[in-house]
Amino acid sequence: MKDAEILIKAGIAAVVPVYEAGAGNATRVITSDGKEHLIGNTCRTVIRRIARAYGVDLAAVRENYGRAVNRRNYVPVPLSPSLILIPVKFRERPLGENDGTVGYLSFYEIREIEEDGSFSRVLLACGRCLRVLLGKATLLEYMKDARLIAGIYEERHRAAIKAGQVREPESAYLQDGGKLREELINLLIRILSKSGG
Repeated sequence: MKDAEILIKAGIAAVVPVYEAGAGNATRVITSDGKEHLIGNTCRTVIRRIARAYGVDLAAVRENYGRAVNRRNYVPVPLSPSLILIPVKFRERPLGENDGTVGYLSFYEIREIEEDGSFSRVLLACGRCLRVLLGKATLLEYMKDARLIAGIYEERHRAAIKAGQVREPESAYLQDGGKLREELINLLIRILSKSGG
């Protein structure tokens, strides 16, 4: 797989399961600039690697935020303040038993949703249009959940910062500097006490 960091830096707009000649069950990642990146792994693997790059435990995130939106399946996944992925159905009938039907849309990249029969067409900020096998009303419901999760995510992280649970790590230099400073003060006190000052 292409380095997840490269995809993250480019901005992830969509992660789509595809069947590709020569690659079989693969994943097409569309970045915020509209470029496509074909990856020879399943969507599940690609999402796990992206989550890992963010240091996110997908199972825990789905469980915690799933309770907030009262949903066990299709739970939007917050990976960062700027990346909340909405799981959506892209394929109707997978060819293989382990070929997934679910891909992901970035909540912040969705610009417009149009009805397309019983499905939807989603226009992304980069100008790309994707067909999603969900009705417009269902997709709007998922977006509402993503908006709620975005607020909860932001509030949880803001609260952690205010509580001092998140702070800049002190470098080894600063930690050693504190010990050095303490030793210098003690030495100065001893010198001053011996010299009568």
